[in-house]
Amino acid sequence: MGETMIGSVVKLIRYPVSSLAGEELKRATLALSGIAGDRRFGFFERDTGHQIYPARDGRWNAAPQIHARLREELELSTDGQSWLPADDPEITSRIEAVFGQAVELHAYGPHRSPRYSMSPLHILSLQSLDHLRRIIPASLIDYRRFRPNILVDLPDDAAELPEYALLGREFTIGGVRVRGTRPCGRCGFTTLAMGDLPEDPAILRALVKRYERNFGIYCDVLEGGDVAQGDVLTGQEVSRGIDPVLIVGAGQAGAMAARALRRLGYTGAIRLYGAERHAPYERPPLSKRLATANRETHVPILSAAEAEGLGISLHLGTTVEALDLPRRRVETSDGTETSFGTLILATGGAARRLPDLDRGHGRVHVLRTLEDAARIAGILLPETRLFVFGGGWIGMEAAAIARQSGAKVTLFAPSKRLAPRILPPEISQRLEDLLGDNGVLLRFGVDPSFREMEGAVRCSIGSQVQEADHLIVAIGMVPLDGIARRAGLACDDGILTDENGATEIDGVYAIGDVARHPMGRIESWQNANVQAERAARHVLGMEQSAREPAYFWSDQFGHRLQIVGMPDPRAPLVAEGDGFWDYGSFVVALDRPELIHRMMRRLADDPVAAPLAAAVPNVPRTEHHLCASADIPEGALVQIEHPAKRVLAVTRQQGQCHAMDDRCPHSVASLSKGFVDDGHIVCPLHFAEFGLSDGVPRNAPAGCEHLVVHPVAERDGHIYVLLPNAT
Repeated sequence: MGETMIGSVVKLIRYPVSSLAGEELKRATLALSGIAGDRRFGFFERDTGHQIYPARDGRWNAAPQIHARLREELELSTDGQSWLPADDPEITSRIEAVFGQAVELHAYGPHRSPRYSMSPLHILSLQSLDHLRRIIPASLIDYRRFRPNILVDLPDDAAELPEYALLGREFTIGGVRVRGTRPCGRCGFTTLAMGDLPEDPAILRALVKRYERNFGIYCDVLEGGDVAQGDVLTGQEVSRGIDPVLIVGAGQAGAMAARALRRLGYTGAIRLYGAERHAPYERPPLSKRLATANRETHVPILSAAEAEGLGISLHLGTTVEALDLPRRRVETSDGTETSFGTLILATGGAARRLPDLDRGHGRVHVLRTLEDAARIAGILLPETRLFVFGGGWIGMEAAAIARQSGAKVTLFAPSKRLAPRILPPEISQRLEDLLGDNGVLLRFGVDPSFREMEGAVRCSIGSQVQEADHLIVAIGMVPLDGIARRAGLACDDGILTDENGATEIDGVYAIGDVARHPMGRIESWQNANVQAERAARHVLGMEQSAREPAYFWSDQFGHRLQIVGMPDPRAPLVAEGDGFWDYGSFVVALDRPELIHRMMRRLADDPVAAPLAAAVPNVPRTEHHLCASADIPEGALVQIEHPAKRVLAVTRQQGQCHAMDDRCPHSVASLSKGFVDDGHIVCPLHFAEFGLSDGVPRNAPAGCEHLVVHPVAERDGHIYVLLPNAT
């Protein structure tokens, strides 16, 4: 297959000093390390020896206003007009006046490594800049904000970020051979003032929401040489063998796979089929917020408008009835046949039922769909008598919410304890105590026989007979792999796949609850997301990202149990503290989100690291008066300097007051100058988000600690905060 033209070089830019403004070049030499002379130097704080970091520390925000260029030697300028050699004391004095700090310039080398190490070449397209302008028309979008090495024109690609089509692909720029490696992550540097470009936080906010903080791509140089403005990009014509992509199952895994394909640069057709008529939605809220399921606004994870904007064809209320793998076609419930290049099966599962029980009186329920949740929510009334059969997560959460609604609840578990196939005994006991203390009657090791009647549900255990108004059957799910079995795919309690979701048939994948990969079939919200991402990357021939530790959680009676790592009920207890249990390869915590965050980092960095310290005590606190309630109106976000030597960020959201340390854990930014979005306070500098209630970060830089959040009480028109005692 011959080479085809992809695009052309518009600009070449080199950055001799990290964080300073770069210089445009007509011609550049590319080595395996990137453009010759790029990122050779860095500025360091004279007093501490630390390298300046504008994205984290506001003292260095003026860095992109300073210019650097390489001639016979390195030259610097504070205005882009008057240049002096970098070792001239006059330019050092001018730069220190800009920063208001004493600094030193050093070349990188054995004793001073660059602040970060990425693939050496950053490519950005004119088309991506144009698309970002359409998203935020009020912002000044200029390539200088994103610091590319090569600005390219890719005129024939209609994707939002057309350079993503180069990921995992070798191509030529002039006489240089390169390969696209991964999307280029952006930070708060993007928002800083640069020359005539004003400071603009809206730009990074748009990248976070639209592109998961990425913009442009990184590339490795495979064979060096010279590149000039106007040079042509060429490469092998891309095979369209993966096109179109058909996704069967419009649940979380299917929807997230469709989104991932678009985000990673796939521009071909995507068709998403779902048996339910609802737009794709997450299932955890069905059990965790069951009591309000018939009143809450349903928020899809892929709305019709979003699907249209992403070019994803939604076929809701449409079942795929048959697969013809040799001909690569599917047949839908309306008799339509559609061909595919790639097939992703995300058919999920169905709630397991008891045979010959449902007599049509509306008193026997399962919980799997939005309609199931709405029906159950309608029966959760004070004094309702409710049976729950099943001692797993769904059974426990349904029992807890029913009790909180005032129902009289009896939970039957055939096993001797709660969730014995997942949880160690001490965790089962803690949950048993929690349910029992809140009025749930627990019956273990029993084999009840249920009968639905017109006016009640009857339960018989030997000679004992009880009646209730309703019964929830929560005994797990069965994977919906029948369509795969009939097509000849290998199945065993789910569709068998490799770790990337690939089946034994080329171009056919299975993800989510229906997939059984080498670690087993994992039914979790996180696993659906992870498998969707891995399958999308495999489809596109891209490098896989680092695997996240497994994560599970359950909400019961206002408490949150969280598990990080793969739980094993036979694992010995390594360390125990207040509200947490460490088993070495996994940890369980009750209302200790900060420990869960630490464990997730530990497992991601070192799966066999030493256990957490055995004693992580609750910090002794004293109540202090904060302010009058009227001082914090709904939606306010203010800074309060408390006499107890604490600077706090305080907000009121949906009537509830929250107080937290005002300093972002990752930078010197003041959080009170940020904003609140979706239950999180957002750092104004690099847009890390922290939960208002638990301080847990999301969309944060690697290694970001949790935010310190302080308990708040409100009474008699005043707000009080519980602050740690001085040590």
